[in-house]
Amino acid sequence: MSSSVKMSSKHQIVVPREAREALGLRPGDRLLVTVAGAVIEMRAQPHDVVAELEGILADLTDDGGDLWPEARGE
Repeated sequence: MSSSVKMSSKHQIVVPREAREALGLRPGDRLLVTVAGAVIEMRAQPHDVVAELEGILADLTDDGGDLWPEARGE
């Protein structure tokens, strides 16, 4: 797939719909940008699963860092 994009006066570009859909990109997702000579390569940056899980686990702990009894099955 190839698409042409135009840079705005603020140096921004829009990722074409076909590319967003093919990669499953959502607002807030990050792209890795690599420059090699006259080539700019953009790749979808994998989601930080560890950080997402830390946020979920933080909701299951009390102030002492212990899991709630309900979460432990007690």
